[in-house]
Amino acid sequence: MKTLEDIIDAPENLEVKRALAVKMFFSDFKTDDICNLLNVSDSFVSKWKIIYENEGAKALKVNYQGGTGFLTEKQRIQILLHLENKPHCSVEELRNYIEDQFGIVYQSKQSYYDLLKAGGLSWHQTQAVNPQRDEQQVLQKREAIKKTGGAQDGNPIG
Repeated sequence: MKTLEDIIDAPENLEVKRALAVKMFFSDFKTDDICNLLNVSDSFVSKWKIIYENEGAKALKVNYQGGTGFLTEKQRIQILLHLENKPHCSVEELRNYIEDQFGIVYQSKQSYYDLLKAGGLSWHQTQAVNPQRDEQQVLQKREAIKKTGGAQDGNPIG
């Protein structure tokens, strides 16, 4: 459940936050109170007050619309389908696949992490199941730990 702070701090509310900071300033609120209520710095209040005074309300609008992605939506879907069919995939494997297929290499690994996550994998652990896990051995080990209280080789811990 979202808190009031989550709503106030949401990126889509940035224009409203700027406008409120300016309006509160000109309504004789103390800068410290504005900062506390809106979760902003005093430089934020000062910056947007000056911009409003010089350029008007239209200058409080967020102009950044985001950059275009390197991959098309069709290419992204192809990558996700590729990942869906793999039990595991490292960042390096994904990087090589994207470079071979589309000629794209991201500067930041975050793009690869995001694709792995969207494909149901993680860069921390790129496989859903340990392929070497033997359920029988795991159960035997758990039983041994229970019997010895976590001690190794029968020697008590401590």
